[in-house]
Amino acid sequence: MTRWLNFLVAAWLAGNIPAAANAQDPARVHDIPTQICRDYFFVPITLSEQPGRPDDRTLWFVYDTGASSSIMDPDSLERVTGQVFDAGQRVSIRDATLGPVTYNRLPTRLRELDHLSMALGREIDGILAYDSFGDFLVTLDYQAGQIRLEAGELPRPDGITVFDTDGPDSRPWLEIGFPGRTRRMLIDSGAGGTVLAVNGLHRYDTVTAPRPTGASMRINRIERRQGARLNGLARLGPHTLSAPVLQSTPGTELIGGVVMRHFRWTFDADRERVRIERVTEGDISFDPMIAHGMVLRADGDGLRVEGVLEQTPAADAGVLEGDLVTHFNGLPMRDRNCDPDGTRTELVLTLLRDGQVMDLALALYPLVD
Repeated sequence: MTRWLNFLVAAWLAGNIPAAANAQDPARVHDIPTQICRDYFFVPITLSEQPGRPDDRTLWFVYDTGASSSIMDPDSLERVTGQVFDAGQRVSIRDATLGPVTYNRLPTRLRELDHLSMALGREIDGILAYDSFGDFLVTLDYQAGQIRLEAGELPRPDGITVFDTDGPDSRPWLEIGFPGRTRRMLIDSGAGGTVLAVNGLHRYDTVTAPRPTGASMRINRIERRQGARLNGLARLGPHTLSAPVLQSTPGTELIGGVVMRHFRWTFDADRERVRIERVTEGDISFDPMIAHGMVLRADGDGLRVEGVLEQTPAADAGVLEGDLVTHFNGLPMRDRNCDPDGTRTELVLTLLRDGQVMDLALALYPLVD
């Protein structure tokens, strides 16, 4: 998911494998507890009860196929243990369960996740790595909003429903065909608002020239983005993606959640395979990109405006660099119940400017049509 994770690629020890009774029952399908928030899959990891520890010992992790290692917010860990931790520490979660999976040792790196929580509008306690379910097959069912685990293995790739996910690392990669080129891209369920993110966007034939569209909050940086609509079709196996919206990235090229939601994905991490089943009907097309035009960073319980893009709703409404945004549509930034950024026509910002509280209404419109 992010470059800094690469140094913490840890092998799963024997204690991380799901309980043998479950793994030996190939007929069983386990629907693990799942909550979906704007195309992000949240799953609960519950630490065992211990004397003198808080009663609530559950942490909610985003399951991220684009993450090579698991990370956790230090404040969340303090909440369930009563102990103080610092960002940057390496810790292991012990004696914890997630549905049928038992973790005797789950290695994690502590990292502040407040900025991601505020961007999403829901508390994120941690990010769970791609291979965190041991030898289970893992199905992401976007239509049902459910993660399922099943013992077994996927058949050999046929290029129609089952594909090879081999790539530069242990995460899942898949080939996307563009006019005149193909790219092997990371399947990233942790990029919920992204269609396709590519390097060298200016080299693609697009309907209009790429233009600044905002920024993506990564784990350790703010990544400014440009966007444009592909002038043509992209292909995912036998499936056609009609004029997808492309976003620029200087890092790993991604297949994001806006594409993934059209399919049911079953991952076989051990054999580097994925099965893809279409769950929507009709053309796979993509809505215009509607964005507010602010570049934001976390600051306390709000988001500080680091930049305002020209000819965007934020610029039109008079948002200024340095403003501190505390609410979207009257809801605190980190407690918006996964409400999207607006109603597709308006976003009301509550912000602090020079010690004064004010509301600004942004009339939303597409930045990439």
